[in-house]
Amino acid sequence: STALEQAGGLARGGDYRTAVRYLYLSALLRLDERNILRYDRALTNREYLERVRENPELRAQLGAVVETFDRVWYGPLPLDAATFANYERQVEKLRSENF
Repeated sequence: STALEQAGGLARGGDYRTAVRYLYLSALLRLDERNILRYDRALTNREYLERVRENPELRAQLGAVVETFDRVWYGPLPLDAATFANYERQVEKLRSENF
């Protein structure tokens, strides 16, 4: 919940790029709390996707979240409030699903 709160604060301050990072982290930590996916900061995003390959629904949802994160964090995808809100919805769906 701390990562989620930090994301909200950053977004309210207009730092959508860093807020995306904290939203992604909140999703990984939530999956770890639910014993669905073990959080390990040494893993790459693609390694996380590989670890859930046996669950196509989870892989698809996590894949969409990872794709946006990678394009924002490592690539040139600019963010505005609407794009961030869409990402926030993706992450919330991932956090709340029962896999």
